[in-house]
Amino acid sequence: MDTTELTHLIDRLRDIPDPVERTKTAAALIDALKDAQTRAKAVRADATAELREGRTLRQVGELLGVTPARVDQILRGT
Repeated sequence: MDTTELTHLIDRLRDIPDPVERTKTAAALIDALKDAQTRAKAVRADATAELREGRTLRQVGELLGVTPARVDQILRGT
């Protein structure tokens, strides 16, 4: 996954000269990242549930390179 754009956004934060504006902009980015994380977790859980159809937790874990317990956590959104 390419995180170049995210790194660029954070670098742009550092370039904001006014500390009040920099703080507020950083807070807005943090809020947006939290929302994006929630949505990404939902996509991951849905895709994992799709993989789960007809497979055991162990089989899904092998496909994803994680333990069966982790597959279960992903399915529960954690």
